[in-house]
Amino acid sequence: MDSKENTPNLSENGKPVITITQISRPFFTHSEISYMHSQTIDESKKLQYNQTKYQIFQLLYQVIKQLKFPLRVLATAMNYYQRFYLFHKFDGAFDDMDKDPYVVAITCLLLASKNEDCIKKLKDLQSVVNKLRDIDENKPVTNTLDSSGDSIAYHELQRKYVLATEFKLLQLIKFDFSNGANSLSIKTSVDCLLVQFCKQLDINYRMSILSWLICFDIMSTPLCLVIPPHCIAVAIIIISLNLKPQEIKLDHHEIGEEDDDERLSEILDSIDCERDFKCPEVLVNEGILYILDYYIHQYSHSVLNNYLPAIDKQLGKEQIFKFMELKEKFIDLKNMNETSCKESLNRTDEYLSKWEFTTASKGIARFMLGNKRRRFNKELDIQG
Repeated sequence: MDSKENTPNLSENGKPVITITQISRPFFTHSEISYMHSQTIDESKKLQYNQTKYQIFQLLYQVIKQLKFPLRVLATAMNYYQRFYLFHKFDGAFDDMDKDPYVVAITCLLLASKNEDCIKKLKDLQSVVNKLRDIDENKPVTNTLDSSGDSIAYHELQRKYVLATEFKLLQLIKFDFSNGANSLSIKTSVDCLLVQFCKQLDINYRMSILSWLICFDIMSTPLCLVIPPHCIAVAIIIISLNLKPQEIKLDHHEIGEEDDDERLSEILDSIDCERDFKCPEVLVNEGILYILDYYIHQYSHSVLNNYLPAIDKQLGKEQIFKFMELKEKFIDLKNMNETSCKESLNRTDEYLSKWEFTTASKGIARFMLGNKRRRFNKELDIQG
């Protein structure tokens, strides 16, 4: 069935009216993401969007450090931020709070902290963000939400916009807080899963840290909107075990880790994605190819670049050539088939169009985690 359907519903006078059912869709193909961005981000503003996203990622990282949040809060916040601009127009208007990406960022951090059980008051989040941005949150500004034009403290107006944006964000994620997991009870953060999988495979400290650094770099990319977190974690581990750098700039090392290469190769050969981690191989392959592409194009701007030597000893070349070599090795991997995601078909999928936020405020929208319609059978039997 379609993700967006018309469903009869009883109105106050007993006559059926049309409601809209929105079913959560946590993942999209690259083609669908490109199509949605074409509707929400003008071609002339794509560079500004990417630059702003990187700046916001760095800002939110500083915020979670100061508030001592776990890294999974940052991952969830970036997931929400990127999902928001799939359905909402990016204007890059920093002087208009209704369109300010930083208001969206605070909103995403607020909702992520609630979802990850690291709840802080909104005013605490605002205080840290505004301090890092060197903004006087007590300065008087015009209340743009009130036609009277009275002055109001900056942080008060910001709070009102954040709360209004939170309701929009909840609609866009379809009130789905599972982040793509089958159950809310399992760990859904890539960094948590990485630690768990590295322990399960008995991977040493050096390779575990390398995996974590790759995870941190990928956190700001839209890969979390394409494949589930456990598939991303397995893809990162496979890349780390293939890279197997001899030198990493770390403060701590395990005794004898330099003699562990043969055992690591055996671990790599023994990995079965579906048997060991319940990961479809096609999705893991998709993650591997995406991560390698990311480093081929963005290595000089990555965190990993600060921890690996400029020249790889094995190749005698710059580190980027190592990723190119791996890409050539994995070039024949079977990845996702996007044949059915042509633009002509995407245009017919109403789910991929910009969401009309007034729909939910009228009380005619239902948000569901899955397409389980049995409880609405009685309504469907209503005759017009």
